[in-house]
Amino acid sequence: MAWRWTARRRALSAFVLFHLSALVVWTLPQCAIKDRLQPAYCYYVLPMGLWQWWALFSPDPMKVSMVLNAEVVDAKGIRHSYEFPRLANLPWWEKFSRYRDCKFTSNVLLDEYRATRHATARHSVRQLGLSEDAFPVLVSLYLEIKDPPPPGSGEVDPMAPTRVELIDRYQFASLKEVHP
Repeated sequence: MAWRWTARRRALSAFVLFHLSALVVWTLPQCAIKDRLQPAYCYYVLPMGLWQWWALFSPDPMKVSMVLNAEVVDAKGIRHSYEFPRLANLPWWEKFSRYRDCKFTSNVLLDEYRATRHATARHSVRQLGLSEDAFPVLVSLYLEIKDPPPPGSGEVDPMAPTRVELIDRYQFASLKEVHP
């Protein structure tokens, strides 16, 4: 019976050590250690939503509101738009479990998340449910960026212009490329 307790403690200790080392490697500044070890941890950190990006925190946090969208142009030239879920439009019980979505939108801008952007483009095509005859498709990932209200004002001007910024473009030749 004592060996089971020892095995559990060792397994738990190994997991905690792995988890902490993943967080340490992920939050290191750009260096040779991070470049070498980060790819090994990305399969754990990215799906769990544990990645960090220091622009989200002080001393200089992001000052704009960003919304991620995808535009898909199929072989016939028809434009399809996919809007990623927005936390503001969800009820509170769904917001609680999806609070990392905002961080995802911020992180797709970084060059180190190029593979994540590619997976995001594939996801948007799958969500649109396009048939095989719609391929090849061209997917454009873009951000809608809105500036915050001026200092001292709590109200956002609904007529304020939204800037659109292209993040990346991907082309998928067939439906098989879109499904993992």
